[in-house]
Amino acid sequence: MFRVIKEPVENPTNLLDSYRQQNIIMQKMRMLHTAFDGIKLNHWSDTDRELPDILAGSICEFEGRLFETNENIKLNDNISSGGVIKQDLRFIKLVIVRDSNNKDNDYLRAEIAGGYSETVGNGFPTYDYENRGFYNLDSQRKCAEKYLRISMKYDANLGGYVEKKYWNINDIERKGQTLKRKTVNFGVGTHEFNFPSDVNSITVHITSGGGGGCVYSSEGASGGNSQILINDKVITTCGAGGGGKSGNIDGQLGERAGSGGVATGSGKLIQGVQGEALNRLSTNRIAKGGKLNNITLASGGNGGDGGVVTGAYTGTAGGGSGSAAIVDITRAMLGTASKIKIIVGAGGNGGTNSNSNGVVANGEKGQDGSAVIEYMQK
Repeated sequence: MFRVIKEPVENPTNLLDSYRQQNIIMQKMRMLHTAFDGIKLNHWSDTDRELPDILAGSICEFEGRLFETNENIKLNDNISSGGVIKQDLRFIKLVIVRDSNNKDNDYLRAEIAGGYSETVGNGFPTYDYENRGFYNLDSQRKCAEKYLRISMKYDANLGGYVEKKYWNINDIERKGQTLKRKTVNFGVGTHEFNFPSDVNSITVHITSGGGGGCVYSSEGASGGNSQILINDKVITTCGAGGGGKSGNIDGQLGERAGSGGVATGSGKLIQGVQGEALNRLSTNRIAKGGKLNNITLASGGNGGDGGVVTGAYTGTAGGGSGSAAIVDITRAMLGTASKIKIIVGAGGNGGTNSNSNGVVANGEKGQDGSAVIEYMQK
């Protein structure tokens, strides 16, 4: 919650303390002229789908008084998105709770409010020139709640909260420019992406190649690594999955599952998953390749399955999955560069063997990696 920043009393008993309190208020008032009117938010990048939190140290004005929160405020969205016309807009409002005996005990509660982008009246209050803000008034014409100059949309198909905007103070009618989500897809190979001049940040979703599975007495190939580079410097590597192996392993007959790929560097890193190994007693079963726990927009990266266990000599093994990452890249990270480099690794081939009758058996090829660049643009 936001609590009142108390002002010095009219006739102070300690003049020095009053000066100190006045200086504190003046310093905090400077924040009101920054972006978001003194409110500190996280999860506000162009491609972040999370609902923002209000961070400790945020300042706001309500009816000419200053309020401050000393704790992070976790916002909850209880707005229904159902109905013929979906309530897809989201706003942040501050609701005042008044103490009838002592106004210094008044506080503000932060809530999520909904609105409709498909209707003329979208639920956002008109500007109150007397109180200098977007207020809703109660039956006694007192300010009941204030809307921050912030809006966003909730779209389940896009994974959460999109089109996050801060309304300029001169934009009273709230006709801010709508940002559109754009994606660019990349397959196996080396690619360059020119950073759009009107975009502040992009998000790279990337997976590496999965390892190939093996049949008896064979070895699947490892997949290829995937990387993100800025100024030819690697910032993130998604290690590939290893190939499964069956046959002579360290001087003994056996099976070894392909290892999961290891992701390193910047961003949200998703580690690979080891494949499955089955010995020759697991007749008629198939050793499964590792399945990447992929929460990115990029596809692929799973390990290839091993062949069917025949019971002869050795079993089979699946390839390990590649790894993945979600990396936010801002314009500031580019320095003097205007582009980034993306390397996408291929899946490893499956192991091959043929019996005395010339029948060829193959392990499954690991899935190729891929990359998707996502950003918001006018």
